[in-house]
Amino acid sequence: MTNADLSKLLNNYFEAYQNTTKIMADLVAWPLSQNKLSFEQFLILRRIATTDAVTLNDIAIQRQVTRSAISRQIKALLAQHYVFQVPDPQDRRRLYLHLTEAGQRVEVLVSDAITTHFDKWVDKLGESQINEALKMMETISNQVMAIGQTGDDDLHYR
Repeated sequence: MTNADLSKLLNNYFEAYQNTTKIMADLVAWPLSQNKLSFEQFLILRRIATTDAVTLNDIAIQRQVTRSAISRQIKALLAQHYVFQVPDPQDRRRLYLHLTEAGQRVEVLVSDAITTHFDKWVDKLGESQINEALKMMETISNQVMAIGQTGDDDLHYR
């Protein structure tokens, strides 16, 4: 591939990335702002709502971020009274996260608003096209992650 071809491909990637992230942000922006949530906080609420016995560390591992990054989000959710913590009876240092009634209500409201909007996309594009796009995104994500784990200094981001 020539430098000009590579440059064009990279510009197309940037354009597609910018457009896609804007569309995705617009999908969730209104319901999140109405409930004073960030997207990251909503994802944490959703994880707690759909998983039994989840901890801060479980979320950090799943999201591939630091514990402190999740801890800041959890503190905000605690302050809004959307979550509470319960110590593990066998290991009191381990704290399980649970949704309060307000947290359950907000998670359902935001999920329903996003689902309603997303359903319109599925109606317009079709389930098979959505699944195809998701498979492609997963393939790209896996390949890029694999490149980052090769140990080849020429392939690491600087």
